Amino acid sequence: PAAQRILGLTLDHLQGRTPIDPHWQAIHEDGSAFPGEQHPTAVTLATGQPVRDVVMGVQVPGRGTVWLLVDSTPLFRDGALESVYASFEDITQRVQLSNELRRQASTDELTGAANRRSLIARLQQEFDRFRRHPDTRCCVLAMDLDHFKRVNDTHGHAAGDAMLAHVAQLMRQQIRLVDLLGRSGGEEFLLLLPDTDLDAAAVLAERLRERVAAARLAHGEVTLGITLSIGVANALADQRTTVSELLALAVARVALARAAGGNRVFADAGDV
Repeated sequence: PAAQRILGLTLDHLQGRTPIDPHWQAIHEDGSAFPGEQHPTAVTLATGQPVRDVVMGVQVPGRGTVWLLVDSTPLFRDGALESVYASFEDITQRVQLSNELRRQASTDELTGAANRRSLIARLQQEFDRFRRHPDTRCCVLAMDLDHFKRVNDTHGHAAGDAMLAHVAQLMRQQIRLVDLLGRSGGEEFLLLLPDTDLDAAAVLAERLRERVAAARLAHGEVTLGITLSIGVANALADQRTTVSELLALAVARVALARAAGGNRVFADAGDV
């Protein structure tokens, strides 16, 4: 009865279905496929050793992904492995809570973008990959909202918050799933572009600038607009060897864009 309740299946559906049946559509916590040969029972059958505390997601009718904590125990007769006993419990709420806590720890609450800490950690991973594979391409866009203080001063902080969320959403619509948008503070954003060269990054930067400049935000009785100043830096072409150096270069190019009047992209400003 417990298995029927957890898995949303009748006894007739359960009987004859093995733990490695592909109909389970099992996955790891990171979302990758959980091959049948990695199932605890399969491992125990192959090794004769017990397996404990394996987390697995399976698809349950009407519930979507249900997370299980699975154990398997070998049963021996006369010293020979005769069968395997498997047990599992539903830990869906525990996994969902853990995922939500991780999301909150890595996400800017207002905009839904990554926070600075998680973005820097991801950028450091890209630099580590760069050291292992020197031909790896990686670019960073630093972006500031031009004259953002005027929005807060004129229309209030609620309008400023709405503008930040609005701009973040516009940018998410233009980037790939592998790209990572982060809010680094105030009206400042960073965009990590893995496997991207300087030319492609500059094209994207210009597209972001145009998209934000053309959009309008309705807030209360007013319609607001904003523009971006963007600095582009390339880990390979600019020969910056640390995360902090690359970010400093991108931010310096933002400063040049703002000094030139804003609403523009600087992707190559010499030895800034």
